[in-house]
Amino acid sequence: MLARSLWSAVFLSLAAIGAAAQTAAPAPGWQATLWADSVMVQSQLRFDLESPDGTGVSDQQWATFVSETILPRFPDGITVLEARTFRAARATGERLVLIVHPNTPDATGKVVEIKTLFSKRFAGAAVDHLDFPVRVVD
Repeated sequence: MLARSLWSAVFLSLAAIGAAAQTAAPAPGWQATLWADSVMVQSQLRFDLESPDGTGVSDQQWATFVSETILPRFPDGITVLEARTFRAARATGERLVLIVHPNTPDATGKVVEIKTLFSKRFAGAAVDHLDFPVRVVD
């Protein structure tokens, strides 16, 4: 009987702790997003350096695009990786840009602007875009 009472007390204590640990209701006007509880997002942008018209994007043109278009929108820094994609025994040159930014409409809008400006500047060259919720640990 004592063991049963002890287990009942433990269960009730755990239930009380769980109830106290619940978070407060969202602020008025708050809207759920895909990762509403994620403070930061990592956007991965894959820029195809071959445009549909065959002109392509040179290293100098890429460097200019990064300095004039991407960095002003994300001055805290980005990561750029050289990549190759293999399709049907043909390799194409690409750049993969990683941007860690706040999960805000402003930052998301800047990512969309970058994609739009790249396609416009380089005759419809493709940009693939992936977003991941991230936790930045110092």
